[in-house]
Amino acid sequence: MDQYLINTGKKPCTVIFNIEAAGNDVPVYILGYDPINKNTFYFRSKFLISGSEQVTLNCPQSPRQLKILVWSDKNSSYQLSAVQSVPLNPVKSDDPTVRFIEYFSRIAGRLRPGNYVADNVPFTIQLKRNIYTDAGTVHNTPARIHTELPLIQVSKAKFDDMTVPERVIILLHEVSHNYINSDQDNEVESDAHALDIYNVLGYPKIEAVNAFGNIMSDTDDNYQRMLNLINM
Repeated sequence: MDQYLINTGKKPCTVIFNIEAAGNDVPVYILGYDPINKNTFYFRSKFLISGSEQVTLNCPQSPRQLKILVWSDKNSSYQLSAVQSVPLNPVKSDDPTVRFIEYFSRIAGRLRPGNYVADNVPFTIQLKRNIYTDAGTVHNTPARIHTELPLIQVSKAKFDDMTVPERVIILLHEVSHNYINSDQDNEVESDAHALDIYNVLGYPKIEAVNAFGNIMSDTDDNYQRMLNLINM
């Protein structure tokens, strides 16, 4: 396992990895997290590397120091020739809702359950230890928006294990249902609106795909949704 510590100074950055694999489709795992604040991951993805490849991961938000771990199923199957961080100039949203989502996503891992609000944001985020179904079992969803009330419930148990970009795309998806969609119930429309905003903000596409891939059940509709996300 390779380990690095990059002083990002809480500034947006792009982390670049130059990887040499001994073969084709060698699985390489890359994790970047805040070593000071718990449950705060900035990227966590698997890449299939063939030969010499460069992987870039954007951090529109970053901690003061970014701890990075890189590994494979067999350490001898790859070599990491260089890791560097370069400045990133992401688009800064003027929308209070988007700013609130980004801020909440960055600090959610260290928050206690409770209600969180922000100026000029038309909903409350209710952070709960778990979200429950009507039958009283733990719900698989990390977040859900009320169809009538200005309320988004967030599962702390789920969010604690998600990266900051994953949290951002999930919350953007929920907000899209009630505040952007022409059809409130349309999941595909919510996916599209959320990803449009997410991409403009500069977050890694792979983290958005991971977020939905980890929670979607194995159905034909969800398979098509994943294809749509990958191709957007």
